[in-house]
Amino acid sequence: MTERLQAHGREFGKGVIATPAVVGLLRDLTEAHLHKWGLSDHVENATLVVSELVTNAVNAGRGRLIGFQVICLPAVLMIEIWDPAESKPARKTPEPEDTAGRGLLIVEAVAQAWGIRAHPPETGGKTVWACLAL
Repeated sequence: MTERLQAHGREFGKGVIATPAVVGLLRDLTEAHLHKWGLSDHVENATLVVSELVTNAVNAGRGRLIGFQVICLPAVLMIEIWDPAESKPARKTPEPEDTAGRGLLIVEAVAQAWGIRAHPPETGGKTVWACLAL
């Protein structure tokens, strides 16, 4: 894990193997860093977004390396997850009885903005990001 203090904010990142267990690990690390940075009021929404985006990355890249980064800027908290899959997550419209498919709807509800950044073929994959207003 790395943590850097920059002139414009704080950030930390971690590369992990995509398994279901990393969802809780990255959620817990996010919570700890937000408390450390004095952003306790933002823990609930940030950990919710982390859970949803990391779950998608685990499903897309199971058993492979994924990257995770949280960047604290003056007005926003950026959460970015890279995975090696070319396929992009899609917003779904689940039925009330469905037990999955609400992740991006949840992210959309709590984030100021979110999106997908494709990577060039030599590195592959994509980054899914979300901004939370501070």
